[in-house]
Amino acid sequence: MCGSVSAIGLEDAERRLWPQLRERLRVPGSLMALMRGVLGDAEVAAVVAVAPDGRVTPLAILTTAQPIMQEISLVPDDGGQTGTPADIAAARIGDDDVRVLLGPGPDGRREPVAVLNTPWIDQHLLLYARTLWHRRRTVAAEGAVVRLGRDLRP
Repeated sequence: MCGSVSAIGLEDAERRLWPQLRERLRVPGSLMALMRGVLGDAEVAAVVAVAPDGRVTPLAILTTAQPIMQEISLVPDDGGQTGTPADIAAARIGDDDVRVLLGPGPDGRREPVAVLNTPWIDQHLLLYARTLWHRRRTVAAEGAVVRLGRDLRP
């Protein structure tokens, strides 16, 4: 998920963004991971924090999936009235207000690189997991699809 040999199934753009997103979204005391999942009809990459007890908390989805990127409309700048950091912007996806993390695009201009987690994303995001945990060399969940917000311990 976050090691040099565990980037199976990730696109090149996701591999390039991962080191930057890992540090910008880091949760103290948790392992950071980049996992594949499904949100609606789109396959997405999700930045998650994994607690020592195995609980997975989604933090953001990357905008590398074309259906996600096409739906994002940045809200015009409010002149800094919201008190958010300069690398976070207000946006809309359909009728929903979201916050996006900005980063350099291919042309050097700042563009959305990730959509920060929302209750709707929490409810609809399904993550793929090759192996969730090991116990005495026994694989507990091989090839499973898990719904976030649940305790993944047996």
